[in-house]
Amino acid sequence: MASTILCVDDDRHLCRILEKALSGAGYRVVTAHDGDDALRLMGDASPDLAILDVLLPRRDGFEVLAKWREMEPPHGDLPVLLTTGGRVTPQYQRRADSLGAAALLAKPVPLQELLEQVKRHLKPGPPAARGRRKAPRTVVRPKRSAGKSLSGTFRELAFSHLLHQLHGLRATGVLLLDSGKRRKAVQMRDGYPVAVKSNLVNECLGNLLMRRGVLTAGELEESLRRLKKGEGLQGQILVAMELVTEEWIASALREQAEEKLFEIFSWRRGRFRFEIGSRLKRGNELALDDSPANLILRGIRGHVPLDRVDHYLRDRAERFVTRGESPFYRFQEIDLAPGEAAVLGELDGTRQLGEFLDADEGVRRALYGLLATEMLDLRRDETPPLVTNAVAATELRDESSLASEAPSPPDPERDRALRAELAATAAKLRGQSYYEMLGVGRAVDAEAVDRAYEALARRSHPDRYSAASSAVRQLADEVHQLVSRAHETLTDPKRRREYELERRKGERKAAERRQGQRALDAEIEFQKGEALLRGRDYERALAHFGTALSKYPEEGEYYAHYGWCLHLCHPDDVGIIQEAIEHVRRGVKLARDREKPYLYLGRLYKAVGKGAVAERMFTRAVQIRPECVEALRELRLINLRRNKGGLGLVRRIFRR
Repeated sequence: MASTILCVDDDRHLCRILEKALSGAGYRVVTAHDGDDALRLMGDASPDLAILDVLLPRRDGFEVLAKWREMEPPHGDLPVLLTTGGRVTPQYQRRADSLGAAALLAKPVPLQELLEQVKRHLKPGPPAARGRRKAPRTVVRPKRSAGKSLSGTFRELAFSHLLHQLHGLRATGVLLLDSGKRRKAVQMRDGYPVAVKSNLVNECLGNLLMRRGVLTAGELEESLRRLKKGEGLQGQILVAMELVTEEWIASALREQAEEKLFEIFSWRRGRFRFEIGSRLKRGNELALDDSPANLILRGIRGHVPLDRVDHYLRDRAERFVTRGESPFYRFQEIDLAPGEAAVLGELDGTRQLGEFLDADEGVRRALYGLLATEMLDLRRDETPPLVTNAVAATELRDESSLASEAPSPPDPERDRALRAELAATAAKLRGQSYYEMLGVGRAVDAEAVDRAYEALARRSHPDRYSAASSAVRQLADEVHQLVSRAHETLTDPKRRREYELERRKGERKAAERRQGQRALDAEIEFQKGEALLRGRDYERALAHFGTALSKYPEEGEYYAHYGWCLHLCHPDDVGIIQEAIEHVRRGVKLARDREKPYLYLGRLYKAVGKGAVAERMFTRAVQIRPECVEALRELRLINLRRNKGGLGLVRRIFRR
């Protein structure tokens, strides 16, 4: 029987997508949206694990958990994953620990991490009492699956809300979408759309260029004919036809990718399936510099049907509009027209959504976009969300202070300086270990990691650069993600162990790759030296042998050739010949199975008058490689100087 998970969060869209993700992983899912419902469902659903938000209407998450702990087992010892939209403060952590929470997670929680946390904390086997209970109607009974996808319809979750939730979950994978005969696929990486693919003929590059007046119908037809013949991609064909430049194609491809993505916002109905961890092949790369919130707002402004926007607002007309709670979402960069900003800037939780039903279309669309991205939130009454303890109040004040730290719009000079500084920081962090990123030692504990992260995260938070250019914001986001990933890994004992293991493996593999590259570079230098040696260009040959030796000193032949070439450059220098002999002798020790070191050592001993030793070296070279012509020639010369009667030296060698 599948385990049951109770998800408690006032964000219905988040509950909906978590329900799909967890159902896809084979769990039964029950959802609640306030503290009272959470208490009621504990008895009705008898869950195996709960995901419980801290800030809830009616009763906050800590109060709900305290009530659960007063119940008899199995409810009283239920594993609970607490989530919070704010910063995980030490006070929050202490209270969560005192109530026996399995974990306290800062929202948004990456999807993969959440699935791992659920799997880690689920107890082996459901309580016996559950088998006698009738499951409530809110329970979803999915088929067992591998837990690699989540799916649904746009009736349940509009594309704008879906894109926002995938961003919050830092999801990586492929989002497959279809509406009638239309098919799209969007590659997501860490919650950002990075590539898109479409089956719509009117969205192909040629049709886009023809609509822009760049191509004629005849030119388009000719490019398609060549495409079918396999002459390359359409962009390459158009460049070859000299109709456009490569730079123009690159710009058109970016425009094409955006068009494919934004068209999805116009779909009134359709289905989606998110394949976790999948990769999209041959998609158009997106070069969107916007924050996810701004991207969604652009899609809503230009493509979402207005009647859908108004229907959404009318359905919630009696709700009060207030700012969103999560700093992760609230501080995203977003572009509002002056009139929109003036109207929306007055929202303080005392105005109902219905007051804006007759507002300008731009304001209505902006409201819909800000609600979809959780930069704004809706409440059932005009009282701001109840903060039931001093810790939460302090946390909200801290968030507000962070917003006030955002700098005023920088001038171009400052923007360039920021971009250079952040680019250098990002490049430095990419080459560092997680310990180096945070400036801590490998033996440091989680509390010290938290302190280091908090100090660094405040300086690197992307919201500090909200008024800067898109390039600066993108770099700031990359720096913050690198630092956050380091913190998340080093504060989780299991992930930290896995990281250490992968790091050691990576270091070994990197060392092997460097060793292989050094060996390859050295061999190229050696071959150049051999060619020059055959051409009697001894000075240049010596330089190449020396480079090969410095790159890969483990190879004996490099020593041997260097020593021999050194002698050839200075044949009459007695001191040099002794140095040359030392090099070649080193080569013999490292390459005992090669004939060249013995050949060159024999020649050097012959040059200093050690004929008997030279003869042994030549003999060894022939024994290793019988067809070594140079060593055989040396032995014949030695043989000629001896008594011509008796068996020849070379013949005696081969008789042994």
